[in-house]
Amino acid sequence: MPAGLIGATIPVVAESGEQAQISASAAAQQQLARLLEVSRLIAGRLELRPLIHEVIEQASHLVQAQRSTLWLHDPDRDDLYTFIGEGLSQEFRVPLDRGVVGAAARQRRSISIEDAYHSELFNPEIDRFTGYRTHSIVAVPMQTQRGALLGVFQSINRIDAAAAEGVGVFTAADIELLEAMAGFVAVAIENAQLYEEQKRQFNSLLITLASSVDARDPTTSKHTMYVTGIAVAIARELGLSDARIERIRIAAILHDYGKIGVPDEVLLKPGGLERHEVRRMRSHVLKTGLILSRIAFRRDLADVPAIAAMHHEKLDGSGYPFGLRGEEIPLEGRILAVADVFHALTQTRTYKKGKSPQEALEECESLTQAHIDRYGRESGAHLDANCVAALGRVLLACGDDMNFFEQASGWQQMLDGGG
Repeated sequence: MPAGLIGATIPVVAESGEQAQISASAAAQQQLARLLEVSRLIAGRLELRPLIHEVIEQASHLVQAQRSTLWLHDPDRDDLYTFIGEGLSQEFRVPLDRGVVGAAARQRRSISIEDAYHSELFNPEIDRFTGYRTHSIVAVPMQTQRGALLGVFQSINRIDAAAAEGVGVFTAADIELLEAMAGFVAVAIENAQLYEEQKRQFNSLLITLASSVDARDPTTSKHTMYVTGIAVAIARELGLSDARIERIRIAAILHDYGKIGVPDEVLLKPGGLERHEVRRMRSHVLKTGLILSRIAFRRDLADVPAIAAMHHEKLDGSGYPFGLRGEEIPLEGRILAVADVFHALTQTRTYKKGKSPQEALEECESLTQAHIDRYGRESGAHLDANCVAALGRVLLACGDDMNFFEQASGWQQMLDGGG
């Protein structure tokens, strides 16, 4: 049936029994259309939190509930927890022997309660926590494809304008809809959980690689973390998409990894380097690109090796390793160059005292146009003016607090196993 006819009155002349069959058929098709729309909306969502946000919103819409919550099973603690629910602002946990959701999970069956406060299954603790008043409840368990408990759907207070307080009870049809939804949502959640596990593993590997380089030189400790935070902050200020910001974050984390191949007598040498030592130091950029090119990054991160290898390119073409000019350098590479230069200027090393954030910003601004370099030679523009201006706005907003960049890097979250 065309979508425009779903739910419409069908003008036919028939016996009452036939009319009832036609009406039931139309209602079934309407329900199927709603389920297909929900499936479409959640399809392809890999991040767990956005997925759950979408799921609970659609569950409430599907059965006309005031609120819905998706509880996940924690197999290690053998309880249920939720960190996203309508009316909830923080994680909440319930044991399997408590409440309607606990009973649904324990018994592996759907449970519907018409009057919560007159049911021995109801746990009023969440109402006390949220200040909400629960009347009717439906809880539907979810299982993995292997039959393991995944979690429980819970919808509360079916909207019914004709009922007392505008709250009615959930029907058998509502339960069937939620049970059907639970089937494909369980698959989506399993996929999202697997994706997040892989992401945590990937992130921990990134941090370990970056930390192994920083650990070789105590004078540049936390350089990678700060460059990452500065680059991410600039990218956000420029309004880049989440996907581009993630590429920049990963490229920044790995941008100096090629230093693993630079000998200690060069990498750790105090003061100036001889010409042949400069060449060896500069070789770290090509080494970075070469090493990273051997990693099987997923498709949306395929540019990471190239971006990471561009943090010493300069707009006038005098940079290395490729001598790229202007917009031959992708925006991601130009952002990373600004972040690297800015943080290097603020660092105190054996041969120099670090500049204040504003002093470093002023020097970066001078590098956005023709200038005299530190050797007294005329030089063209090195850094992208828009990227430097964005950094200036970030510094203004955070009050020149360099700790802001530590937070922006997401470093600690990645170390703790977050996304």
